[in-house]
Amino acid sequence: MPLIKYKLADGSPVSGVTTICKNIGWNMEPLLWWANQEGLAGRSHRDTAKKAADAGTIAHYLFWCHIHNQVPDMTPYVAMKEEIDKAETSFLNFLEWLKMVNFRVKATEVYLVSEQHKFGGTPDVIGWVTDKLAIIDWKTGSGVYEDQLIQLCAYSKLWEEIHPEEPLIGGFHIIRINKENAGFDHKHRDFIPEAWEAFKHALELHDLHKVIKRRL
Repeated sequence: MPLIKYKLADGSPVSGVTTICKNIGWNMEPLLWWANQEGLAGRSHRDTAKKAADAGTIAHYLFWCHIHNQVPDMTPYVAMKEEIDKAETSFLNFLEWLKMVNFRVKATEVYLVSEQHKFGGTPDVIGWVTDKLAIIDWKTGSGVYEDQLIQLCAYSKLWEEIHPEEPLIGGFHIIRINKENAGFDHKHRDFIPEAWEAFKHALELHDLHKVIKRRL
């Protein structure tokens, strides 16, 4: 996905939630451990990551097509039979979850900008889960990390600033897809006030970093 540029009503540029959360770095330790293990085994972590992403990437693509009512084009993956099989199993689990929770889409990839706090973001999906409006977010990886919960709380504040009449009483539903085997996992979390406080501090630090960088 191309980099999204966020702007206030007066045209002033602001940073996005994902960019701001990258500066937190709370999930770096497991990533560094994994890269080190790959190196000790004589493998390039870049090559392994690219290979491992195949099954998860395909599953993510199938999910995306279903939500957007599009027919998936599997041409780029035609030689990846094993990965496709794993992705399709994950997709079937996803469809079962949709039926269980009576899922309905309200909006996808919504462009949101906060005039009050001066940042932007694009949640994956806003929809009803068990008849409660919520954020649904896709993650491809081995786990759910603290900075991801901070990201979702920031999205929640964006939505509710712009749509105060439609509060996200259903919280967040994280659909995690394992990179290697496309395993399907679902987690639900309610809004976390401390995560929102952490995001505001991260936003402040991000803005200070830009000021200091200009003075180099």
